[in-house]
Amino acid sequence: GRGVFAAAPIARGTCLVQCQGWLAKTDALDDSWHAMQVGPDLWLCSTGATLDDCINHSCEPNAGFTTGEAVLYSLCDIAVGAQIGWDYSTSIAEMGWTLECLCGSGQCRGIIRSWWELPTAERVRLNGVALDYLRGGEA
Repeated sequence: GRGVFAAAPIARGTCLVQCQGWLAKTDALDDSWHAMQVGPDLWLCSTGATLDDCINHSCEPNAGFTTGEAVLYSLCDIAVGAQIGWDYSTSIAEMGWTLECLCGSGQCRGIIRSWWELPTAERVRLNGVALDYLRGGEA
């Protein structure tokens, strides 16, 4: 029931949000936290109250980690009222992790998967908007 929508036109390449929170190892994660994987055994955690926690997934994202850091940039010009979305697969490497996708885009995969479980063509397409720890390597 949450989302982030453009209140004004946003130009391609605009810094949208720096993801915020505290760092935790995988074995220290708590189910009540919002957590985004930022390294092989490292997660950026929060209570769910930050702006980045409200940005939804899209299989056809208009935001991404273009610098490889946990900062979202606009990938195209974004019109007023458009929902901001990034591809959750560009941050997570946990094998077996899945989430039903409801993004409704023309490129919707139906299931959001771990980076290493995406088809090679999808990883190639998304490589420039994935977090650094996922770029260029193999599982």
